[in-house]
Amino acid sequence: MIDRLISISTTDPDDARRKKLLNILLLGLGVITFILIVVMIFSILGQSAQEGAYLVVYGGIALLLGMAVIFFLNRILPGRIAATLFLTLITGIMIFSDSAHDVSNGRSLFIFTIPIIMASVLLTPASSFIFGIVSSAIISVLAISIKEEPNSPAIAGYFLVALIAWLSSRNLEQALLELRSINLNLDKVVEEKTKELATTLSRELILAGRNRAILDSIADGVIVFDEFNTAILANPALGKLADVPAQGIINRTITDFIQSDLLSPATRGTLLGMLENPQAAGSGIRIDWGNKTLSTSFAQVRDTEGKGIGTVAVFRDVTHEVELEKMKNTFIGIVSHELRTPLNAILGYAEILKEGVYGSVTEKQKNISERIMANSSRLLHIVSDLLDEVQIEAGKLKIQMVSCNPVDLLDNLRSVMDKITADKGLEFITEIDPSLPPVLMGDPQRLQQIMVNLSNNAVKFTDKGSIRVKLSRLDEQNWQIQTVDTGEGIPEEAKDYIFESFRQVKAAATRQHGGVGLGLSIVKQLVELMKGRSPSIAKLAEAASLPLHCL
Repeated sequence: MIDRLISISTTDPDDARRKKLLNILLLGLGVITFILIVVMIFSILGQSAQEGAYLVVYGGIALLLGMAVIFFLNRILPGRIAATLFLTLITGIMIFSDSAHDVSNGRSLFIFTIPIIMASVLLTPASSFIFGIVSSAIISVLAISIKEEPNSPAIAGYFLVALIAWLSSRNLEQALLELRSINLNLDKVVEEKTKELATTLSRELILAGRNRAILDSIADGVIVFDEFNTAILANPALGKLADVPAQGIINRTITDFIQSDLLSPATRGTLLGMLENPQAAGSGIRIDWGNKTLSTSFAQVRDTEGKGIGTVAVFRDVTHEVELEKMKNTFIGIVSHELRTPLNAILGYAEILKEGVYGSVTEKQKNISERIMANSSRLLHIVSDLLDEVQIEAGKLKIQMVSCNPVDLLDNLRSVMDKITADKGLEFITEIDPSLPPVLMGDPQRLQQIMVNLSNNAVKFTDKGSIRVKLSRLDEQNWQIQTVDTGEGIPEEAKDYIFESFRQVKAAATRQHGGVGLGLSIVKQLVELMKGRSPSIAKLAEAASLPLHCL
């Protein structure tokens, strides 16, 4: 309430400051004057009043009335005019506040310093000198009127007070001007920063809205977990895939997310492990979610400093693709199985014809029979590879881990490869590392298949020289099957895909050497089924490393 009483709104901050200071002085001086009048009245009534008490009362009442008028004028007139009127009023009242002697040379000399000091604050710093001159003139006139000498020390004191008031007020105004300048610059900076922030925020909102629209429109399910494994973002596609509303996923933990009746306990454990350790999870991992098959990918979200701040998971519905793969595998399995029987029959009849069981054959007929047998054997090998590929992909290929002898493995390999390499004019060399244990644990049939596939691959691409197959100890825990040939070698760029299904180094290789590109793929998958390392490729060598399960 007091602040509302003394504050006056105006566009000029200097004028507002003067008006507020003037109101404070008016109220303060008014309270003091009122108390003084009351004290004087009680003194008069008590008959203990000193000489001039009535003058003080009358002067005080006049001062109160004058200050009330000025208080009103201060609200409608400029602050300097109201302040000038106020200073003139109190200066005039001071003239009659005491006897001429006391005002000019006595006890009331000091009161004229009040308007001098007030003038520098309420008007301008230089106004203190004006009221110093006025005060000096007043006491000089009063002194001369009573035939006394003007009080030179008092006049000098007035000008000294005026000088001090001028310096103080001037420094104060300069400080205020500097502060206003700083505030003005600060306001400009704040305004500019506010505009920049608003523009940036608007841009971020547009970008966030665009990203959200993109996220909501994609068919893959996306969920983002924070560093505390709580879901903070999920798109509608995830809700459809998981049969849960997207909003029902937000603010749920990973554990809550996988507690679905559509997930088996094993799948829940797999998902929990992948979500809690996304770096080791990889991508394209398939899980069964109810009657759907989902391909899942996980990645860690990092801030600009590389610190992990959460995990993002992407779920893709691959049910249709899985069904097509199953149909393809079933079809290939059926066709391959149906082809194997007639091929064996063709191979058998061709051999009978070649041996002349049904009568003598000419050399030309014998050559034709050999071609039939060679091509039938090639087709039979391709059919066997297709069946193995189908069984491996379906997870139906069983590995029988039994004891096996490295010498027997190489003897069986020679029984298959000696004729093949001899027919092509190649030297076939087998070797066993002396440090290899005499008995190993493994599936002899699949180990034989691995060595045959590696050797056949070497024979295909070697026109002269030799093929070397070596069984050696790789380290304390593993042994390896190594095939080295003197052929053209495998290009560096082919190492990334040479073990993929239906892939060959050159397209022309299929026409020249035959095959469908399954041999090395089957090698890789068989090695992994026996808990071995993925096969490696050198320029002129291929190696398959397996665990050393020795007896």
